[in-house]
Amino acid sequence: MLTEIKSQKGFFTETDALLAKKFSEAGFGFEETGKIFFHPLEAAYLVKIGKTKFEKFETAEKFATSQKKSDKLFPFAFAAYFQIRQTGRLIRPYLQHTNFFRAYAPGVGREKERPSQLVCLLPGKFPSAKSLAEQVKVAHLARLDLIIACGTESEIKFYKISSFNW
Repeated sequence: MLTEIKSQKGFFTETDALLAKKFSEAGFGFEETGKIFFHPLEAAYLVKIGKTKFEKFETAEKFATSQKKSDKLFPFAFAAYFQIRQTGRLIRPYLQHTNFFRAYAPGVGREKERPSQLVCLLPGKFPSAKSLAEQVKVAHLARLDLIIACGTESEIKFYKISSFNW
């Protein structure tokens, strides 16, 4: 069962240590001070696919709705996270913000040995030229290909912007 960590607000831990270790081996969570913590997006995904449950919420959708109060982007980020993860890719959300993910190629191996891409979430019908330019700059500095996710929670469109050399 996933419980929210009081010392690290917004992050979760699995009460079953063996299950937490299995999740970690499958590419979820991060380890700190001997404990495995899960980002809210990872926790919601694990609940949605039926691998565990929340202590305080019945479903992942109710959890996503409750998260919208503190992070307006969360429901869109959760829909994009779920859709990308269903393709077999390993996804790492950034700890501070839900508007970026790092997506790793599907297959066997740890993150450092896999090619990765930066996924930027820009909900809405079309991203503005200014926001696209900002995201291209971020991807260039990170030396990663950029994937733009836009649209709505029910219909997300992904656009790949390849590597840059300038």
